[in-house]
Amino acid sequence: MSDWMTEMADIIHDVACNLVRKHGADNRGILVLADLDGGVRYSVYVGRQRFVEYIFVTEDEFTNVDLLNDLRFVPPPDKVPLGIEIFIKDGGASSKIVYPQDVPEDQLPYDDRESFVISYFGDFPIRYPPMPSDAQKLPRTGWRTKMR
Repeated sequence: MSDWMTEMADIIHDVACNLVRKHGADNRGILVLADLDGGVRYSVYVGRQRFVEYIFVTEDEFTNVDLLNDLRFVPPPDKVPLGIEIFIKDGGASSKIVYPQDVPEDQLPYDDRESFVISYFGDFPIRYPPMPSDAQKLPRTGWRTKMR
């Protein structure tokens, strides 16, 4: 195994350990879906007994965002990943790296995240946290159209 592959494996291990520390091992698994194209867009799902919980990424998880950002700069230019899936379950972790040639040019690897969640956890409902209380105070965008 080359040095860059070992370094990528170490980063994936660190992300997995951080998630187990935060969410515990008493679940049906922890899934990370991360788009790495030009930055990190990172989602975490935890399999509960009767549903899958979407975890809102908070400041204490920015360490993982930084680690995943570092992952983009470890391999040689022709091996830079477009995305990564990490699944942690029963004391082990598996990962799948997605490369640009694996995804149609006009898409990101996890545009349809729900299908990935279902593939790992089955067809359980996904629970999202409520909107923050200040979300209604955000200014509206100019999406209105005039009717004539």
